[in-house]
This record gives sequence, structure tokens and C-alpha cells, in this order.
Amino acid sequence: MLALLPATLLSTALLLDGSVRAEGRDGATVAGQDPRAAAVALELNGRTSGPDASLLFGVLPSGVLSQENQLFARGYLEVDLRIGTSGALRMRQRGGYGSVDLSPIGLAAASAPGTPPPTTVQAPPAARFVRVQESNSSLELDLFATRRLRVLASAAWNVAGGANHEAVLSMPLSRGPEARAFLEWAATRLDTLRLEATGIDTRYSGSNRDTRVSIATLTAGWRTVPSRGAELSFAAGAGVGRASSSATFAGPPLPEQANTVPSAVGSAECKLTGLRDFSAVLGTGVEPVGDALSGDLVERASLRASAGWGRAGRVAVNARVTGSVALTSGSLDPNAIRSGDRFLQGELSLSIPVTRRSGVDLGARASWLSRPLQNQPARQWIAFLGYSAQVSLLP
Repeated sequence: MLALLPATLLSTALLLDGSVRAEGRDGATVAGQDPRAAAVALELNGRTSGPDASLLFGVLPSGVLSQENQLFARGYLEVDLRIGTSGALRMRQRGGYGSVDLSPIGLAAASAPGTPPPTTVQAPPAARFVRVQESNSSLELDLFATRRLRVLASAAWNVAGGANHEAVLSMPLSRGPEARAFLEWAATRLDTLRLEATGIDTRYSGSNRDTRVSIATLTAGWRTVPSRGAELSFAAGAGVGRASSSATFAGPPLPEQANTVPSAVGSAECKLTGLRDFSAVLGTGVEPVGDALSGDLVERASLRASAGWGRAGRVAVNARVTGSVALTSGSLDPNAIRSGDRFLQGELSLSIPVTRRSGVDLGARASWLSRPLQNQPARQWIAFLGYSAQVSLLP
């Protein structure tokens, strides 16, 4: 079947579309960091499909013009193979390389379609621009065992972090496997029950410390639609994490340290849509994670909220706020995460359509840290003016 895949896909129509976003921003210089910058992000997506398979691919380059010019690019390739009439096998490869603007008030680099948003947010590293590498190779089986029962299992290998010696000082290089499996049961037309198990094993390689974090979780969830335009979802369960590390902070190597920590896992989300052009999302969660900046095992609680008013093609107002608080502490490193550390970022924008597929938006972003580390600004803000457009290249 794999041998016939290229010929099958080439015999079908190829669709290409793209988008561009440009932004200029300005604000107050804080702790020596000048927020003035211009940024541009491009996106080119392609897709084609046949009777038994489909192919999606794309490239997403971006650049920032600030004190120095920084370039970063992501790309992805996804092949879906249909299994009978009720299943699919998906193979995905995603990657990225370049210098990323990790400022919490900057324009985030575009992600590949279908990439789940992060469940928690954290403070940025000390360095604003970091040369990073990313790679995610995954295999996923999606099967409807019956009309009501869906089974999904996936395995992946992840690599992310600093791409050179200077970069790992701000963001250690992480690599390791990840496995997920869930059962989803449509109990009624409006209610769905879900059971999910995850396992992650990640090694972090830094300049003076190597860490291994292993996390396993099991949760049960319920999603319901209480009324038209409203959706509620809840999940709760338990997890266990194990962290081991060896370090040389200043002097002879320290003996390897290891600890195993049980933790609670849970989430809740409410979505509202179609309420006289108003929509909103409010979500919260708690889970153990491997901290991307320190390689520590930390339990975080997160909050995310967004709201929008306006219709497509008309003037719209949007607002969003995301934040997190560390519930446990990391290593003995003075720059490591401490219980109670809080991070908050938000954005308020006004979008004005120019044509049916383009528009201008203006607004402001801000961030706040309860305990700045390594000369990070405790508070930052910027005002921005942006333009975005969508283009169909091969309809």
C-alpha cells in the first residue's frame, strides 16, 4: 500500500494556500531590553488526497528585525492512510530550526496545523533570542471500534531546545519518547466520556546539569453540551513523576539525585459561541510537567481565558489572558522554579477588515512575573500594529 501511495496522491488535485502576517511594535525599554521590533510570518500549506490516503505539508518561516535580524522556520509533513471505513493511520513529521523571539510580548512563531496548544505557560528564558531546534516524529492510530466507541493511540519521539552551546544556557536540549492512548465513548447525543493514559520520558542536557524526567498520568473526563452554543468539559485523575539529575554547579560533580512525586491531574473548560456575535473560552488545569527552561519536574496550575466580539468580515474586539503558578519547587539551583512563582501575559486587540481575506489589527500586549530571574523584566508591555492576509495559490 505504501508503494502505491505516491502515485495515488499525484493523480489527485493539489491545493495550495498561504497567509502572511506583518507586525510592528513599540514600548518602554525595561532591564535593558528594547521591545521595538518588526516581525513577519509566512505560511504555505499544501494538501492532496486520494481514495485511500491524504497528504498535508507546509513551511512556516518567520523573521524579527530588532537589534539583530533573527530568522526561524518550521515545516511539517503528514500522511493519512485510511483503514477500512472507520479508521486511519497517521504519520507526522514536524521540525524547526533558527533563532526564536521568546519574548512574552512578541509575535509567536506559527505552528503547524493540528498542533495542540500548550496546556501550561511559563516564564520566558533570560535571553530574548535563542537558537533552537525542534523535531517531532509520531505515529497515530485512530479507530472507531463501534459507532460510539473511539480508540486513539499514538507514539512520538520529541527533540526540542537549544541548538548550540550558548543556547542551552537559556534552554536545555530535551529529547525522549511520548506515548498516549484514550478511549472516547459517546454516551448520549450530548455527552461524551473519556479515559486517557499518557507516558513521557525526557532527558534534558544543559551546560552544567543533566536531568531525566519521567511522567505517567491517568485521567477520566466528561464533555457535555448543556445548550446551543455552550460546551463544558471536565477531567480528573492522578499522575506520578520521577526526576533524577547530576550536576556540577561550581566545584566537584554532585552525586545523582532522584525523587518520585505523586500528583493530582485535572482540567476544566467552558466554551461559549454564537451569543450575539460573542464568544468566550475559560479553562484551567493542573498537571506535572518537565520545565523546558530548567529540566526540573514541576507541578503547575494554569488559567486561560479569551473572549471575542464581532463577526467574520466586520470589526472585532478580542482579548486573551494566560497564566500559571508553580505548585512545587525544582532543584536547588537559585535560578530554578520555586513554589508560588507566577507568570501572566495578556493581549487586547481591535481587528478591522480591509478586504474579504485581509485585515489590520492594533492593540497591546503585557506580561508580569512574580519573581524575575537572571535579569528578566518583571513587567513588560508593547503596543502593536499588524496586517494579515490569506491567499489561495492553487484553488
